Amino acid sequence: MSRWLLFIIIVYVSYVEGSRNKTFCNGYQANFNLKNIIGSWWVVAIIPEKLFPDNKQITCYKAEFSETDEASLRWLMNKTLDALPTIALEDGMKGTVVRQRYHTKNPFDVWSKSIDNVNGCFKQVISLDIKNKDVHKTINSEAMMQLHLIDSHDGSGPFMLQMLWGKLVSAVIYRRKQAMTQDQLKPVFEFLSKARGPQRLPRICDDPLRDILFENDSYSY
Repeated sequence: MSRWLLFIIIVYVSYVEGSRNKTFCNGYQANFNLKNIIGSWWVVAIIPEKLFPDNKQITCYKAEFSETDEASLRWLMNKTLDALPTIALEDGMKGTVVRQRYHTKNPFDVWSKSIDNVNGCFKQVISLDIKNKDVHKTINSEAMMQLHLIDSHDGSGPFMLQMLWGKLVSAVIYRRKQAMTQDQLKPVFEFLSKARGPQRLPRICDDPLRDILFENDSYSY
């Protein structure tokens, strides 16, 4: 999967429909606990929407989730957005800010802030290219995602489901380790089908991406 397509999936697909939602994340309360999602995960599959191309390759890339705060996000925005219009953040914004770092061939971060009273629901704010330290795109404040922890039922550890609102991808599925079968994905598929109605079958990733954390440690800052 190209970096551009991945960027579309993680960021833009949630904007297409998200701006139409009167209620953030449709008001759905996720099974979400911040301390349990912190750390490294692998994207193991996606659940595509109708418009997702059948012949598109899915890459098994690593993602890291970490917690930060409003002050750190504002500092980052002030540092990187000097030449761009200011992104409006609500005055007195409180709550959790999560950074998602995607270790693709062109690593990038997505910064999101939590929505009050809707568990696991976040607004995506900005995306930052790690190598260039440039903001790729200012994200509309209505771009949404919701994180759910789902029991695997086989003792192998939980899934993390990232629900999106858009026309290409319904959800991204993460696991602490790689390798997955359709049978193992049944709890996630059944959960999403109950929450959103009939779904296309999950697309398991078919192109493992080497762990670039060991190739280059210059991405930390």
